[in-house]
Amino acid sequence: MIQLFFSHVMKDLKMTGNEVYEVLIRRGVSYLHHANSLITSTSLLNLGGLASRELVEARNLPQTYQYTDQSDKNLGVWGDIFLDTVDIHKRASRRNNYGPILFVVNAEILKLATNVLITKSNPSKWNTQTPHATRYFTSTDELEEGLAIGEFDQMLTLRTSNGLLPLAGLLEYILVDDPIQGPQPGPEFTQAQNTLMQLTDTPIIRRECQPWCKCSSGYSDAQVLSKMFSPC
Repeated sequence: MIQLFFSHVMKDLKMTGNEVYEVLIRRGVSYLHHANSLITSTSLLNLGGLASRELVEARNLPQTYQYTDQSDKNLGVWGDIFLDTVDIHKRASRRNNYGPILFVVNAEILKLATNVLITKSNPSKWNTQTPHATRYFTSTDELEEGLAIGEFDQMLTLRTSNGLLPLAGLLEYILVDDPIQGPQPGPEFTQAQNTLMQLTDTPIIRRECQPWCKCSSGYSDAQVLSKMFSPC
């Protein structure tokens, strides 16, 4: 059995999942969002939940490389599970750089986490000397005052003892990008849909974008298509 050592466990965590859940509900946030590539998403479904990249690596499952992987390890967030308060693709009218497969999750999942924090800035902007209080909101009072729903730098980071949050009963639906915005589904969407349907009974919905969305141009690069939609 693989033994995981989560170096990110810290004594100065201030908020429980229940506390953050209550703050978000008061702000009208009932659903959370996790975007990833197709191959990483299949690994998560095989694990049965949202997983840290540390756990996926430890289980020898495939996941798409991210440029922040090494810095995440250095900063102690490699074992965290990241969620957003909004659908970044829809809000920004462009493809989500993390991937075209969006898990839309009931916010109740926060109650399963040992600790929940919300970043004040993207970890890519930190260094190893960045203080905890500069990285994160550290209390519910501070969170109530400073939380800006839809601010992309403010990400939820969830921590558990094993790096996994079960999705059973909490995954509402999966929203999948289609690089071809037309009346008929394109090959990338169809491939993703077929791949995901083998792993879950969760509804899989084709994203329909507004005319001004720039996602199609974001998928015009063949390397991006291959990286984001490769099933293996």
